[in-house]
Amino acid sequence: LVARHPLPTFLGTFHRYSLRLLRRYGDRIRLRRDFVILDSRDQETLVKEALERDGLSEKAFPPRAVLAAISGAKNRLLDPSAYERQADDFFQRKVAGIYRRYQHLASQSGGIDFDDMIRFAVLLLEGDEALAARLRSRLLHLLVDEFQDTNQAQLRFVHALIGADGNLTAVGDEDQGIYRWRGADLSNILDFEASFPGAVVRKLEQNYRSTQTILDASGALVAHNRGRRGKRLWTEQGQGEAIELYKASDEQDEARWLVNALDGLRSDYRLSEMAILVRTNAQTRTLEDELLRKGIAYELVAGVRFYDRAEIKDLLAYLQVLRNPHNDLALQRILNQPPRGIGKNTRLLLEDRARELGQPVWDVLAQDDLGSLPARSAKALGAFRDLMRSLRRLSEQLPLPALLDQLLAATGYMDLFRPENPDDQARIENIREFLSAAQEFTESSSYQGQEEDLLVAFLDRVALVSDLDAWKGQEGISVMTLHSAKGLEFPVVVLPGLEDGLLPHFNAQKTQEEVEEERRLLYVGMTRAKKRLILSCCRRRRVAGQYQDRQDSPFLAEIPEEHLEISQSPSLFADAHAANVRSFFGKPQASFGSRAGGSFGGRYAGDPTVEPVASETGDLARGRRVQHPTLGPGTILDLEGSGEAMKISVYFDRSGKRRLVARYANLELI
Repeated sequence: LVARHPLPTFLGTFHRYSLRLLRRYGDRIRLRRDFVILDSRDQETLVKEALERDGLSEKAFPPRAVLAAISGAKNRLLDPSAYERQADDFFQRKVAGIYRRYQHLASQSGGIDFDDMIRFAVLLLEGDEALAARLRSRLLHLLVDEFQDTNQAQLRFVHALIGADGNLTAVGDEDQGIYRWRGADLSNILDFEASFPGAVVRKLEQNYRSTQTILDASGALVAHNRGRRGKRLWTEQGQGEAIELYKASDEQDEARWLVNALDGLRSDYRLSEMAILVRTNAQTRTLEDELLRKGIAYELVAGVRFYDRAEIKDLLAYLQVLRNPHNDLALQRILNQPPRGIGKNTRLLLEDRARELGQPVWDVLAQDDLGSLPARSAKALGAFRDLMRSLRRLSEQLPLPALLDQLLAATGYMDLFRPENPDDQARIENIREFLSAAQEFTESSSYQGQEEDLLVAFLDRVALVSDLDAWKGQEGISVMTLHSAKGLEFPVVVLPGLEDGLLPHFNAQKTQEEVEEERRLLYVGMTRAKKRLILSCCRRRRVAGQYQDRQDSPFLAEIPEEHLEISQSPSLFADAHAANVRSFFGKPQASFGSRAGGSFGGRYAGDPTVEPVASETGDLARGRRVQHPTLGPGTILDLEGSGEAMKISVYFDRSGKRRLVARYANLELI
């Protein structure tokens, strides 16, 4: 079979290649070829169901923690039984049972998760030597990039693909290994020669991106990590300017100084050539406020990804059921979306009937006369069944864009939204973009002339979309996390918040390995810069509503001073200011894990006792236009409470919906 239809040259991720193998040969390990790919929300739903069936509470076994443990097991190629044998505490022993039921539920739904893709591909190749040999005969050379980010399952997959005598080129940098928390195993690259005897190691030490100053500073930093191969990066880009380090009095001072610095560079660099890289998403608020105040365009690379938005998930669920009606998770999502009189009780009755008959939910819906259900429930389910049967017939006849048009019309899905509502308008635009994506995919030349089912291929493509699909390089400063910046580069890079507790993060200081990964994370951030690099830290920072004194990141002391140009806030020299800080913020500090605090614009427990100027609230009403000192113009959406306790929801033209305490919001009617 392989000889007659040789695999073409392939460029893609581990998951994409694994998926390709499983679509073609998955039946050899008893995997259905029309399996669906479970996303994170699907996985969480299955874990919650497993917990419920096993009588375990979500409080004792948080679904995300359970999923992280299951993912870690799969990345080490451990099935439930193997994981149970290695369990060394109560939590792990219980997770082993949840893992077993989770796999059973996934199999019932005809689904596999992302970790299963590689695990099953390894099982396929290691269990079928004849198939593996045929594939190797067509695989003349394998190139793996970013090898420092591979896990144990991926390493086994590479071994299974090339065998003992295959040709392998691995490219990687142990100093850029920042995904240990996601299962990456740095030993894969550090022990490469032991894993692949006879391998030749070549160091690529010429850098084509950064100035020598940036390379020397970042190299001195990461040299404090143990077990490195070591390298001395050099460049023909010249020495470059010194790295700026600003020591701010607080995060507001930090934001003002950094934004002013970027504003001053606009004569030499476009906004799209600048980036602000933060350790946590929570750091962006003050930076965003200052950018808005200065009227500087920016793009926040964060929030809900396109294909994770509720309206897009709904449409994807419809398509998944049209292709595989036994996908119970997708079916559950669309039974009453849009509302059609199939409530939770009706759904539970249907699922109970399916369990009673030992059949998938769709089979019961399609074949049973539903006479055992209440008349109203049976009627609603019957109408849904007829709708899906009609759409399934159309799915065999129409191209994908036309099918989506018919789906939206037949379901009345667009009737859910009111164009005059800003949130609904955004959802309508998302659906329009989804239709464009389907059209572009259909027209894509790479998918023309193939026998592959176009709908399945589209669903596979959606499942493999990059986390950075929101970043399009628009004309504005890019604001993103350090992890999101991996692989990107900018002429100007700003790294705020270089404080102990932020970088290294307080949650990543338990072991030497965690601290070293935080150091690598800073190294990655510094080496995103091509020409100018600006660092900053604060003497104090508001955390959970209260100010805390801060210490400089220990990593700053590891950067040679000759590479730094240091300045600091004049207020740091003022004894009177320090006395005021002690007076205003002398209360017990909230811990990093505290949930204290309030909404945007609210007054926090640790604020100075100076009374802010309050807005007149008597004339505030839904629909009125207002002006905020930093957020600009907006429209009032809702009012809650009265008097000093009144809270107001405003949709600001430039920054979206915010919830404020009306008394302190300083809103003016316009």
